[in-house]
Amino acid sequence: MFCFVDFRNRPQYQYTFSTREKAREYLRKIKNNSLGVTVVYADGRREYFENGLPSSASIKSRTGKSAQHKILRGCHVKYKICPLANMDSAAPKERKTKGPNITNWKSRQASSLFMLGNLKFSMSLLFISAIALSSTFFLQRNYGRAAEEPMVLGATDDRSSDSIDSFSGTFNDSFQIADEDMIMGLLAKIDDAKEEDFRTEIMEYVKGRPMEDMVPYIAKQPRTVAAFLVGIAMKESKFGVYAPHDANGQDCHNYWGYRGSENTTASGYSCFTTPEQAIAAVGNRIGKLVDSGLTNPSEMVIWKCGASCSWDNPENVRKWIADVGVNFYRINNAKENS
Repeated sequence: MFCFVDFRNRPQYQYTFSTREKAREYLRKIKNNSLGVTVVYADGRREYFENGLPSSASIKSRTGKSAQHKILRGCHVKYKICPLANMDSAAPKERKTKGPNITNWKSRQASSLFMLGNLKFSMSLLFISAIALSSTFFLQRNYGRAAEEPMVLGATDDRSSDSIDSFSGTFNDSFQIADEDMIMGLLAKIDDAKEEDFRTEIMEYVKGRPMEDMVPYIAKQPRTVAAFLVGIAMKESKFGVYAPHDANGQDCHNYWGYRGSENTTASGYSCFTTPEQAIAAVGNRIGKLVDSGLTNPSEMVIWKCGASCSWDNPENVRKWIADVGVNFYRINNAKENS
């Protein structure tokens, strides 16, 4: 991800892009925009308005008082392109570094399946080893005696070679099936552990808010979709604090301003009966948008505006992108460290 920064290296969250090429193309666009206006304040600050100076704009100094200023045509703000990961102000807040203990080794390795530092995997590996050792001892005890017994001339063995081969084939098939079932069960436990970690991560953002009941269902979504579910809900409803209710005053579990075909309220918002139903419907819609290429808040702004934001106040659009991006980048960038 890339973002514009001003001459003081301050990130401009309203301008975020998935590639450096897109950022360059948009920077050329605003610099060549004949409608653009730059306000130069008395204290040295500069602010760029892409579609001209809004009639509602208040030109004030940092002290809050009206001050002398100049209005220049075109883009006179010195924007630069910088990766989000290289900006301290845009990067997710770092957590305290944990010591090298068994609990956090899992998050420091590239693969949680094949690292011996993972306690769950180590215990499962120990369990499998114990079963294999027990099986070897059992076979040696029950079927190894025939080799040790002395051969007596004229004596016959009641067990035919055919029956032995048949038994051996049946045992090997059963043992192979048992191994496959055990491995699949182990993989399922590892997936459950990852999902539990993701639930804990999401709970840090929504704990104590109505959206807390949705955490188990959000954790089942792809990380990018989950990041949008949390980021948009914070902007649209403060995680469910301000959300539509049905005619009986019951919570509609719609924390994203979603307007779909589901049981709608008088104001046109979808009303869901359970948190699970809400995440299924809204997560599916966001998932389709992500699959179509909308992978960051500046592209997902169609959630607010529809096909075009030309009807909306540009300042409101920029603020929506910035507010949604706060939690989106914290959650979505975490997958690079997992």
